[in-house]
Amino acid sequence: MKQIIILIPHTAKTGGPEALHQLSDALIRQGHDARIWYVIPSDRHVLQDLFQNNGLLPNTGLALTPRPNTVPDYDKYQTRLAEQIVLNRDTCIVFPETYVDWLPFFQHCQSVVWWLSVDNALGYMSIKGLNLNIMRFNRVLHAYQSSYAKAFITALGCKRMLPLSDYTPGNTDTEIFEKTDIAINANHKVLFDVGVIAARLERETGARVHQIQGMSREQVYEALGRSKIFIDLGNFPGKDRLAREALIRQCCVFVMDVGAARDYLLPEEFYFAPDEVNQVFTAAKEVMERYPFYLALCHEARLAVARERMVFEREVAGVAGSIA
Repeated sequence: MKQIIILIPHTAKTGGPEALHQLSDALIRQGHDARIWYVIPSDRHVLQDLFQNNGLLPNTGLALTPRPNTVPDYDKYQTRLAEQIVLNRDTCIVFPETYVDWLPFFQHCQSVVWWLSVDNALGYMSIKGLNLNIMRFNRVLHAYQSSYAKAFITALGCKRMLPLSDYTPGNTDTEIFEKTDIAINANHKVLFDVGVIAARLERETGARVHQIQGMSREQVYEALGRSKIFIDLGNFPGKDRLAREALIRQCCVFVMDVGAARDYLLPEEFYFAPDEVNQVFTAAKEVMERYPFYLALCHEARLAVARERMVFEREVAGVAGSIA
């Protein structure tokens, strides 16, 4: 049986590492020998030294440090820790897109690059001076989470690719409170002052606005459960999870029409170009007054989120079959 080693940044608590844990869980349940290697920056330095000194030859057994998971939210996923990587074709390494510069170290193995985002990877590729030809090798399978990522890797000239999405956790934890509020994503840097936008929304709609930042998962779910509208003015390097969590909690979702945002399948009037942000205030007032009507327009987007788990399981099976 082929061994599949999934690289995950140690201690990281974001959507990408959670998706990688979902992959581990699905592969194990489908009968594959999937292992996790929680990596830290110094691991790259060790690999670089070995690579430069011909220490990564075919069939080398590379001993690993099996670090434990430190994020309680990931305990629900099945995992096994990797203790060794054998550098041959019976081993497949799964790289998140921000570790694509590690590809040269494992050229004797099969590789899967999982493009959970695009924009986040560009800086790593530039800083590391990665030779893009290595990504076009036939032994490298590119898995894309969004149509935005698919277009990007197609533009790079990569031919071998398959879809591999993820799914929104907490699909069954959808307690709905009395809906009177608005929520806005304040987690990431955007071109706009989220605090100023939130204050203006409160003045013009009379609704309380929750700025989602530094909250526990339970607090996020409650804020979304109390809100009729969720607004995200980020750049969507991938199909971010927060907007999907808002959809299943019956929020009307406003997003910037950039990056992977079109993958949410929202009604056209819920997309805003970067130079149209002032239209958010007019739209918010309209939705707050006619919430049931606009929520019904989000039905297709909510259905897509509800189907994610089944779609993901089938895509995992497709990727596993391709590397078998």
